[in-house]
Amino acid sequence: MSQFFHLPPALAGFVISCIFMIPTANAQYPRPVTYNNTLKSPINPAVTISYKVPDPGTCMTAFSTQKQYSGYITLPPYTLAPIQQNYTINTFFWFFESRQVPESSPLTLWMNGGPGSSSMTGLFEEMGPCEVVQMSDGTYGTQSRVWGWDRISNMLFFDQPNQVGFSFDTATNASYDFYTGQIIEPPTGPTTLPPYMYMNGTFGTANVNDPTTTTANTTEIAASATWHFLQSWLAAFPQYNPATRPNITSSQVPAAAAGVHLFTESYGGKYGPTFATHFEEQNQKRLNGSLPYNSTLEIQLESVGIINGLVDDAIQDPSYPEFAWNNTYGIQAINEVDYLNSRSYFAGAGQCSDQINACRMAMNTTDPGGDGDVSATNALCESAQISCLNVSSPYIKSGRSVYDIRQKLPTPNPPSAYQEYLNNETVLASIGAQVNYTQSNPYVQQAFISTGDTIRGGLGQDLAYLVSIGIRVGLIYGDADYICNCYGGEAISLQVASLLPATIPMTSTSDPSAI
Repeated sequence: MSQFFHLPPALAGFVISCIFMIPTANAQYPRPVTYNNTLKSPINPAVTISYKVPDPGTCMTAFSTQKQYSGYITLPPYTLAPIQQNYTINTFFWFFESRQVPESSPLTLWMNGGPGSSSMTGLFEEMGPCEVVQMSDGTYGTQSRVWGWDRISNMLFFDQPNQVGFSFDTATNASYDFYTGQIIEPPTGPTTLPPYMYMNGTFGTANVNDPTTTTANTTEIAASATWHFLQSWLAAFPQYNPATRPNITSSQVPAAAAGVHLFTESYGGKYGPTFATHFEEQNQKRLNGSLPYNSTLEIQLESVGIINGLVDDAIQDPSYPEFAWNNTYGIQAINEVDYLNSRSYFAGAGQCSDQINACRMAMNTTDPGGDGDVSATNALCESAQISCLNVSSPYIKSGRSVYDIRQKLPTPNPPSAYQEYLNNETVLASIGAQVNYTQSNPYVQQAFISTGDTIRGGLGQDLAYLVSIGIRVGLIYGDADYICNCYGGEAISLQVASLLPATIPMTSTSDPSAI
């Protein structure tokens, strides 16, 4: 699930209906954690790796022999230099072995989108090894997921950027407002809220006035942080690193598949191309001597998968009025006036398209590295991002879910029981969590909005580059999602194809069995 714009009043009823499925103000502060292993990174001694083996049943896998590890990799301030990172990054991870031959299985990296959404959503509600269920005594537990991706791949879920999910800078006791997502630190408390509207616990620092002081504010910075995270993770777990482990062959795992596979969704349309390109650039720097070869690791990327992703607003935004007006379900979610106005909001003089171009021209001149530290460029791109919301926002009046046009609000979304489960103090202790769980962080979203991150482009070109060097790219779109719809996905695929020589094979299909 992604959050490309703030919730308007029309969606307030949906939010309220979900409040009663998440924990109340009873404090569930994480216990002091004891890890099975705490070590310095073999790659960078300044980086600390702390992890443990979760208690049996915390996330029930298909086979008890499947190993699991969860914990943190801690990057001290200035690890990302020359990027201005004056805060600690504690990135939470949860790893699961494949059900079969983990010693030769691929390694799949999973990230949810947002920006600011936790990858625990993917773990518990999408393709992870387990799902949360209600037990006979009314409490929550887990059962294995039949079609979890761990059927054939080792799985690494991690919360990024900093402050998302279980990831944090400095653990701080505070209160979490379920309605707004705000974290309220002492001495101010949620005195005006009833107990069922907030939770007391431990969270990362909430810098309301300047969230960029504790997290990334561009996808490029997030990519750099993730590269550093993976360097230490792969060094600490060499048995799961396809680039360094012994060459073990298996008839169950084709050799061509046994690399690293980066999968993501929604805002992952930004993350996937940017992260993968950054990994490949770092690989090349190792080879040409720009990075020390013996103290860095290759990330052996085999594929990038983007599920219902927003890759490029300039290419995909025109799909909003088209999909709302004429979709695969015959639902006219907007009237003709809104349809025409929405098209005009994109293509009209001085509107979304022109502002995107102005943002990108400024970015290419003043901030080509995407560091988000040029105030004038940030302001120009933020203004463009806000302007472009006019293209998609008429749909809100329909009262339909932006994630499933077939559903009127409030929607029967997958239950949020996993959020309550993850805030149980026994579960927190089992996985080594140092802070309480939050599914999404509005401060991270605001940090990315402040630089107009979603408007900054070039990601279709990144995908074409990845394909050209032999990395497989999958663009996977369902036909009911509005906010990252299949019309926009098709437009991105055609853009990527136009940037590649005709000799490179491209496949398009609406038949899942053909994928």
